[in-house]
Parts: sequence; structure tokens; C-alpha cells
Amino acid sequence: MTSFQAVARIRKILNVKKAGHCGTLDPFASGVLPVCVGKATRVVRYMDGYDKSYRCTVRFGAFTDTEDKDGQIIGGRMPAEDELAAMKADDFSGIRKLFSELPGEKDQLPPMYSAIKKNGHPLYEYARKGITIERETRRIRIYSCDVHGIAADEFLSADFTVSVSKGTYIRTICNGLGVDTGYGAYADALCRTVCGPFLLENSYNIEDIERLMQENRTDAFLLPEDLAIKDMPRLTVNPEEASRIRQGQQMDLAQFEGRMINTGDRIGAELHHSVYFDGKLIAVVFPDEKEGREILRIERVLV
Repeated sequence: MTSFQAVARIRKILNVKKAGHCGTLDPFASGVLPVCVGKATRVVRYMDGYDKSYRCTVRFGAFTDTEDKDGQIIGGRMPAEDELAAMKADDFSGIRKLFSELPGEKDQLPPMYSAIKKNGHPLYEYARKGITIERETRRIRIYSCDVHGIAADEFLSADFTVSVSKGTYIRTICNGLGVDTGYGAYADALCRTVCGPFLLENSYNIEDIERLMQENRTDAFLLPEDLAIKDMPRLTVNPEEASRIRQGQQMDLAQFEGRMINTGDRIGAELHHSVYFDGKLIAVVFPDEKEGREILRIERVLV
């Protein structure tokens, strides 16, 4: 199932016209897929920057064109018996060292089999036609990586958890491990365990949601939309300011000095703030400049 198909099923089950998801999951992967329905789709745009965590099994011995188990083998080799014996005797210290060196900032080249668009078409459409498109590297960050186990029975594989910044491809990390070992490698199993504030242990599968809908228990799985932006800096306003914001009126940024994060010399939409009045989310704003005047730009009124 693709992420798009999952959202289509949720739309049908909940009988809503609007639904959207955050953070596409590869068809072979499982795990957390945040879905916004109805009016909550208006906060999807603010969910793009989520950090994420994954549990992954990487299998060594082959490269695939998709960098996962669904692809065609395009190279690599299985370790010889003497190599496996040496690795076992050393508790796979060489492979463990590669995992320990993963955390940090680095440039990553997105795979051709990805949903990144070029000239209006996702890269995977070109890849399926045998066309390779020039891509730009992305700056990513790997926050942590923990190896849970390495096995060398029928196959050489490793089970690990990794926490990363947005836009990081775990498949490509696996492919890189294959390059570093010289054996080739690909993602054999992948489960997203964390997506921003959303955790696997608090998630529901589609069958659960269908059952709860039949029991008229939407309160069991529908969450308030402000949870999606809970890590966004918060600006609390008074009644007059709330009224002006609701009407879309511009105000001087100096009026909110000391109540917003220190912007320094930075101005722009990367400094989004959620606006609360009387404990309720009413808007999303950011500091901006207009005709030499610093203002509070109202990007979206939510009430």
C-alpha cells in the first residue's frame, strides 16, 4: 500500500472530502503516517520539517536499483565463508564501527526511486523508464544510531534504529553501508517509529480506525490539530490583538517584543509562531518586513 492509498482509505472510512498526509512512506515500509482530515489539512504545511526515527533491517550481499528489497539486484557479493568467520570471531566490529560513524551532518544524494519531483514528474517515473536524472545533494543530519543485533546465518544482516532529520532516506543509508563494506546492501525491512510528535505506540492501523468508526468512537483516534504544531514557538495574545489577527490586520512587530523567540536579524516564514488566545489556537504568523517596516505577518487564521 502506498501512502496515497492509505489516505484514500481513511478519507472513505471517515467520509470526508479533504485528507492529507505528512511524510511519505515507501510501499515496502510500515509505521507512523500522520493523516490530517477535514479542516486539519490546513496544518499539513507546517508538518514538513518533522524529525523521524526508524527501525530498519539492512541486508548485505547485494545492491538493488531501488535500494530496498523490492528492487532488482544490480551488483554486490555475498561475504565468503572465511570473511564471515572472521567477522563472527570479532563480533562484527568492522560493521559496528560503520554504524557508530553514521551520526552527524552530511550530504545525501536522493535515490532515483523517490517521490522528489523534477519538471513536474516524480523521479521514480524517470527511473522506471531507465532514465537517470541529475539530482542535487541534500544536507541531512543523523542524530543517533543504535545497533540491536547483527546476524550471519543464511544472510548477513543488521537490525538498527536511527533518528534523522527531514528528507533523509534510510534506503540510501543502507546502500552506503553496502558501499563501505564492499558487499552491497539494501533495506530489507523498515518501520517508522516516530514522526515529529507522533509515536508508533499511539498509532492505529486502518482496520482499527474502521472498527472504531463503526462503534462511533472517533474520539479514540482523532487528535486536536494543534498537536501537529506543538513544537512551533508559541505567541500568546490579548483580546484586542486576537481580534485584529482574526480580521487579518497588520501590526508592528515591536508590539510583540519579548513574547516571540529572538529573531535577531532574521525575517521570514521559517520563523513561524502559533498564536494562542484564551488557550486556543487561532492563527499562524511570522515576522516580516513591508516597505521598510517590520510587521507581524498573518499567514493563516485558524478560527
